[in-house]
Amino acid sequence: MGELRPYQQRLVSEARGSLANGNKHVLVQSPAGSGKTATMAEIAKIATERGNEVLFIVHRREIVQQVKKTFTAWGVDMNRCYVGMVQTVTRQLDKIAPPQLILCDEAHHSLANSYKHIFERFQEASLVGFTATPCRLSGKGMGEVYDDLILGPQIKWLIENHYLAPFTYYAPTLIDVEKLKRASTGDYSSKSMEDAVKVRAIFGNVLSTYKRVADGTKTIVYTHNVKSSVDVAAAFNEAGYSAEQVDGKTPADKREQAMENFRSGKTMILVNAELYGEGVDVPDCQTVIMLRPTDSLTLFIQQSMRGMRYKPGKRAVIIDHVANAYRFGLPDADREWSLSDRPAKGHKQGKSDGPAIKSCPECYGMVAAQVKQCPLCGYAFRADGSDLEVDPNAKLTKLTPEFHMTVDYPVRMQPKDAKSIEDLKLIAHARGYKNGWVYFQAKSRGFIPVKN
Repeated sequence: MGELRPYQQRLVSEARGSLANGNKHVLVQSPAGSGKTATMAEIAKIATERGNEVLFIVHRREIVQQVKKTFTAWGVDMNRCYVGMVQTVTRQLDKIAPPQLILCDEAHHSLANSYKHIFERFQEASLVGFTATPCRLSGKGMGEVYDDLILGPQIKWLIENHYLAPFTYYAPTLIDVEKLKRASTGDYSSKSMEDAVKVRAIFGNVLSTYKRVADGTKTIVYTHNVKSSVDVAAAFNEAGYSAEQVDGKTPADKREQAMENFRSGKTMILVNAELYGEGVDVPDCQTVIMLRPTDSLTLFIQQSMRGMRYKPGKRAVIIDHVANAYRFGLPDADREWSLSDRPAKGHKQGKSDGPAIKSCPECYGMVAAQVKQCPLCGYAFRADGSDLEVDPNAKLTKLTPEFHMTVDYPVRMQPKDAKSIEDLKLIAHARGYKNGWVYFQAKSRGFIPVKN
């Protein structure tokens, strides 16, 4: 049995204290790679030692055995702890011993009807959910399910204290962002990603960048659909690397074998579509290549940090070919979490199109489509849009800690920081302010000459 880190012990104590103070449903936020499974194992151990029944629900098949192994090693009485996928639990509600405690992994899924059905069935049970990102793409707050939020450490602190590996982040854009459209899920549709991501055009760049900044490292590649994952794996194999491709339709035994080959080093490049984003522990992974654009902060955090599991001397490499960093900032950006609703990111509620953004050809920043001048580097866009064509041979740039995400920049920028009327218009657009606000602010800051 292992020993909890100090911050994990704090999370256990605060979660138990919150329940003792009368909160029935408690949500614990802790970053990806911070050891949430061990923290949950400690809570489950305490509960089973007291003779309580525990129900642990997960959302992916691969995680079930992983959790059972960790819980058993931690000393959890598995005769009193049922671990299962949410779909399985939903079908077996009549057969499961009513729990006194429900533990929910990747709890940002808790607002889904399947989860709420379980919670409603076992209303007398206490619920403790764990997630790195307590938010939904729709902007819906987790307060619908949870009464209290316990905050874990920031990612920067975990890196500085050697609990997560430091990273180097590379990103320009090899993507036509204006072609991205939203599906009913709120994230980008598969068809729009197919149109936006020039997969065949970037093969050479993917390979050359990997050779230049991450050659020989164990790598997970995230692609936007099955066909692209097959093509990317083939490109790596043709270049002499040992690569395997997996997706949601790959048989379970082949998926397990591919992961085992990756862990053992037989396979160095694991290319996947819609897998290994949440919860799956791949401690030896050092490099992540993102070829899947997303407007989901949860997906971005889970994928970009997949290579940041700590190992002495290790430095993770994140290669972002699809400009996700320009939507969310770097993985270790300080973030404020709340149970409250928040505006849906990048678009008004109910709007189906993707964010109206474009790429600056000078600094590769992602900026609002209507701006005539890049707010980061001052580049003046051509009126005919001919400067927005993507160069498939453009090299990726190393992003520094000073990097600013330019899509969210107007949201974070204060009116006092505005340098022009264009800045004020961006702030107003991002916050839903009316034109009168822009005029008043511009006049008070001297952007509009006062007539005598």
